[in-house]
Parts: sequence; C-alpha cells; structure tokens
Amino acid sequence: MIRMVAADMDGTSLGTDENISKTNIETIKKVINTGTEFIFASGRPVYGINLKIADAGLTDKIRYFIAYNGGIVYDTANKEYLYTKIMDFEIIRKIYNIIQQNNLDLCFCLHEDEFIYVTQDNEITALEAESNHQTKVLIDNIEDLSEKKFMKILLVGEHEKLKHAADIFKQSEVNADIKTMFSLDMLLEILPVDSDKSVALKWLSNYLNIPLSSVLAIGDAENDTEMLKTAGYSAAMQNAYKHVKEIADYITEKNNDENGLTEALEKFLDL
Repeated sequence: MIRMVAADMDGTSLGTDENISKTNIETIKKVINTGTEFIFASGRPVYGINLKIADAGLTDKIRYFIAYNGGIVYDTANKEYLYTKIMDFEIIRKIYNIIQQNNLDLCFCLHEDEFIYVTQDNEITALEAESNHQTKVLIDNIEDLSEKKFMKILLVGEHEKLKHAADIFKQSEVNADIKTMFSLDMLLEILPVDSDKSVALKWLSNYLNIPLSSVLAIGDAENDTEMLKTAGYSAAMQNAYKHVKEIADYITEKNNDENGLTEALEKFLDL
C-alpha cells in the first residue's frame, strides 16, 4: 500500500510552461484526500517551491517538501527546516577556483532564499532567477559569500561543456567530496557526496514513520535516479532520460505537458 508520493517538479509535475496543470492539481488533491502524503522533491530552492505550491493553490494541502535536490526537508505548516545538509564552503571555494583556473565558460550559481548569486548574467541565468522568483546578484569575490549557507552548486551552460567540467572534477581533489548530476541538459548540480533526494527521502520517511516500501517516487532526470531506486514503487515520465526509464517500475505514456503525473498517480493509486 502506498502511503507517500514523492514527485519531482521540473519535467514531471510542471509542464514546460513551468506551471502545475489544473488536471495535475486536482489529481494531487485526490491523492491527499485518500490520506496519502504527497510531497515535492525538487532541485529548486525553498523560496521557489513555496511559490509554485502557492500558485497551484496547494499551500494548505502539502505539508512537506524536499528542496535543493535533498539539501533541505521543509515543513510548510511551521515554516521550518526539519533537515538540512549544508555544503562545506571549502568545497564551494575549490569548485569555483577549478572553474576559474580552467577557464570554463560556465555560469557558477548559488541559491539562497530569494537571491541567486551568479558569475554570468545571461539568458539562462535570467530564466533560472525568474522561474524561482529570485533576484540575481553577480559574484565579484567568492569570499564575500563565505558566511552564508548553501546546499548545492548549480553550473549553467552548454551540455558538452558541463560534461567536460564534470570530468575535470573527477580528476581533482574534490572528487571524493561531491556528486554531480544533471537536472536538465544545461544544468549540472553539484552536491555533497552524502546528499541527494534519496537521502532526504529516507530521512522524511523515518520522520513520518512511513516505510520506504510504501513510497512512490516519480521523476524524469538524472537527479531523480537515486530517489526512484530507493522508493518501493517508481515511475518515470515519457520525457525522462533513457537511463532513468530503465530503473523505473512504470513509464508513463504521456509526457509532462500531457499530465503524465496524473497518469502515474492513477496507475499506482486507487483514486
């Protein structure tokens, strides 16, 4: 019996217009009305996820969510962080320096509440800031941010350049301290080695006394793979990466613009 659903946002719950469709909203409400816990598990910051939930009229329905690809478990009712995995600033500094020393043409980004700190001001970073309703702040000196707390690094750029950067990190001293994964082709996420959506999901499952065997995870991208492997049930969207589909129990016939989320929920739950 499924007692909790953990659904990714971008490419899964959201359409390409970055909204949750009316059909998906109504289905999510049906899930919650059965007594099943419904949470979002996203790479987005807390600030951005809260706004998406509010826009969908689900603020009083969804109690918990996972942000920053597992960096935070947030309680919407009490407006508090239940679980956090902060990235060591020394790692942030090293990644930043590697990018600078290798002249990698990528934008280095750090999220903090309503702000996004970036090294480049371009169309993609503008979209990233806009989609999360954040204010862009250009990084002049990385040391200016040393007292702040960040859960992940986001690198933005062309896919091949990001793959090249990931290869460089694997050859560097930071390799043992980080894990890299794509959330979109032009977005490479860098997390602490012991942090991802599955780690946060395990924590929340234990907190709510819901066994992982009773959890359904739904996603589409590389940053969803560990969560899909960890949950007792899993579904991948039709628009998911090939290697994500290969590990899922079910692949939707519809994509994220065709209410594939609703299809997955109706497949596994009696709604």
